Amino acid sequence: MASTYFIDQSTPIVASWLNDVNNYVYQGRQRGTVTAAASQTVFTVPFIYDVGANTLDVFINGVRQVLGTSYLETTTTTITFSEAAPYTSVVEFIG
Repeated sequence: MASTYFIDQSTPIVASWLNDVNNYVYQGRQRGTVTAAASQTVFTVPFIYDVGANTLDVFINGVRQVLGTSYLETTTTTITFSEAAPYTSVVEFIG
C-alpha cells in the first residue's frame, strides 16, 4: 500500500483508511480528456464506465459538472451536456 504524505512530502500519514481513500481518489481510476468543438454537446468518454452507478466525474476546464443538471449519461461511452461546452474547452473524465 502506498503511503499518504503531508504537503512537505517527508512526513507520512499513518492511517490506513486515509491511504485507502487517497488511493481511490488519485490512483486506479481511468482518466481522459477531450477538447470541445464548436457547439458540441455530445462527448465520447475515452473509456467505458458504468451508466447510473455514479462512478463518472466530469469537469469542464477544471470545474466539476453535475449529473442530471449539467449532463446526462447517454450510453456507456457517451455523455450529453444540457448546453454546449465552450469552444476549445477541455472536458475531463475520471471514472
